[in-house]
Amino acid sequence: MKLIKTTLPAVILIILLLLSSCGRESAGIIIKNNVAARNTITSAGEDRSCHFPENRESFVNSGVSSGFIELRLDEKTNSFGIFDSSAETLWTALPLKTEMGSVNASDSSIITLKVSGGTDTYILNSQDNSVAYGTAAMKKTDNGCVLSYDMFTSPEIASKKTYSPDDIGFRADVSVTLTDGSVRVGCKWENLTGNSDAFIESIDLLNYFGAYINSEKNNFLFVPDGCGAVINTAVFDESFEALSFAVYGNDPATGAEYSGSAAIPSFGIKRGNAAFATLIEKGDAVSVINADKATGVTTCNRVWPSFTITPVSYKNNTLYISKNQTAGEVGLCYRFLSGVNASYSGMASAVREQLIRNGVLSSQKGKATDDIPFFVTLTGMGKKSVASLEYMSVLTDFDEAQDMLVRMKNKGINNINVRYRAAKTGGIDAVDVRNSRYLSKLGGSRGFASLYEYISSQNMGLFVDTDLLSSSKDLKRNAAADIYGEKLSFNVHDSIIQSMGSSVKPRCLRKVSEIKNAVISILSDSSGNRTGICLSNSDGMLYSDFSQGGILREQASDIIADTISPLSTSNKVMIDGGNFYKLKNADSIINLPLGTNIAKSGAYTPVPFLQLILHGISDYSGTPVNEAENINEEMLRCIEYGACPHYKWNYTPISGVGENDIYYYDNTINSAVEFYIRANLALSDIMKARMTDHYKVSDGVYCTEFDTGAMIYVNYTDKDVSVKGIVVESGDFLRVN
Repeated sequence: MKLIKTTLPAVILIILLLLSSCGRESAGIIIKNNVAARNTITSAGEDRSCHFPENRESFVNSGVSSGFIELRLDEKTNSFGIFDSSAETLWTALPLKTEMGSVNASDSSIITLKVSGGTDTYILNSQDNSVAYGTAAMKKTDNGCVLSYDMFTSPEIASKKTYSPDDIGFRADVSVTLTDGSVRVGCKWENLTGNSDAFIESIDLLNYFGAYINSEKNNFLFVPDGCGAVINTAVFDESFEALSFAVYGNDPATGAEYSGSAAIPSFGIKRGNAAFATLIEKGDAVSVINADKATGVTTCNRVWPSFTITPVSYKNNTLYISKNQTAGEVGLCYRFLSGVNASYSGMASAVREQLIRNGVLSSQKGKATDDIPFFVTLTGMGKKSVASLEYMSVLTDFDEAQDMLVRMKNKGINNINVRYRAAKTGGIDAVDVRNSRYLSKLGGSRGFASLYEYISSQNMGLFVDTDLLSSSKDLKRNAAADIYGEKLSFNVHDSIIQSMGSSVKPRCLRKVSEIKNAVISILSDSSGNRTGICLSNSDGMLYSDFSQGGILREQASDIIADTISPLSTSNKVMIDGGNFYKLKNADSIINLPLGTNIAKSGAYTPVPFLQLILHGISDYSGTPVNEAENINEEMLRCIEYGACPHYKWNYTPISGVGENDIYYYDNTINSAVEFYIRANLALSDIMKARMTDHYKVSDGVYCTEFDTGAMIYVNYTDKDVSVKGIVVESGDFLRVN
């Protein structure tokens, strides 16, 4: 008996240790403890020929065409090419041996899988792990082909007829379909060996499609950084590093970080007199757009997508694995351009047309108005810090807001859209939208109703800041969870908060499944004292939620987009930031990027790609003009990009003294009125026109063209510039009809 008492605790401890070394499940994740390290295993073969078709003649016409494009196939590498007869250009999925020379591009493939097997990671690709093993196949269809790849970790497994429990193998079917002058590429996958411990972490699709080494002048890669950017491949930049842009931003639930974020899932390449633009149609919410430029370090100019299929994180010797996977298909649409259309403006036009076809954007032009909108962001109340003492401070109450609007109207600004933030419980540090009321210190519900009555009578717009996704309070059972099983939160970065010197605790994110209840709460508000709502703050965020069964970003994007539809039936909707998955029911966009995350350089140039798509469909503004380091330059960029003026103002100075307070209304109202009057004269009759072209005239001088025939020249230099017999003064703009 004594022996049993002595050994029982030790036995229990051993059992617990054994259990912890295996996997355990928690909500939407599988947890594997005591994982000493994660090894990445690449099983590249010695046969490099499977990565490189010999030459253009290697591709045989499949007999499938649509418009000016033809599908061509290379059976040796089990790959394809697209011949654009309008540009006499063959775009190949794998780089040609004759064009690569001594350059090493041996990671080129139709598809690459990052596979988790046990606690190790395996990199499998269609060329080394299928074509080289003789397990690839090509099947022609009526309007394209299906390329199948059975990928295994070794040739021995590939040759088996019956698999062992620990064998790893996946099949990927890549479909290529020609329709309506476009090429759609889809990818589906399945686990061949039945190994339950093996799954796909991520997929790279067509990582060398259209890639090239040398570059002629004006060749570029287009990437969706901010407003959009072109990487000028003819400009040598030895310091260039590969870039990656998370579509719709980083996922805070997994902790993965990238070079920047993309509001639109699109990219493209221009080479010679030909170009293509790509739109990610399936899997956009879990996609990352990668770009690399030929330098002294890297080999090729290329841009391509990757997709997170199963979120995985390794932290503190513990492996966290999502129970769920992204829906079993991703898809791309390629549009091919030639001649004058082979430009970033032509790419934007093609993407715009595809988005309209897909029902993402409206085909209807917005309602014309006599004056362009003027967007103003007002802040009600925030937390102020003085000598380590924090207290709530009124910045703009409802009577003061009306006084500001009366003065603006008297100065000639009539079409005003007011975004009112921090007007409800908690102020800037807003609580749950389901339990908030208009702040009594601002005037309460009656004061807000009076403000709305004035705004409505003047045909202005009043948009109340609404945060569907987060709260400053602990949402408890309604809180989302990250991949580590912890409550999901994020830190607020707000310029007003920084100016007030206060601290704001992290905001708690709501379970995705609970978002509908927040919407119901808004719809249940019977006061009707608003023109619409502004989806703001964390609503620019898209996150996975590993609470309960787990919801990944692709499903979350559908849920969030669907919530906007009922909101838009009784409210106008303003979107903060402009992520494209939310734009279908949006009436206007505020804080649309007019710049990029990556700094401008000789090889990296911002372009108004988003604006080329949206102009004439939605009214939009950039970030507040009064927050810019160079206000005149920001004003010029608004004109160049067709953006409405936007200012962020308070009625009361943050410091109590108006001097040097960029948010104090009286400091910038006169310059804002002057800018608005000039912008209104230049843009009012073309606000609903389509932006058709944008290009550089000379260093620091740009031109934007519209389908009405109007042209706007902007000169950022300190010298007057003559363009086609007309003079554009320094630091100014000129419209020509």
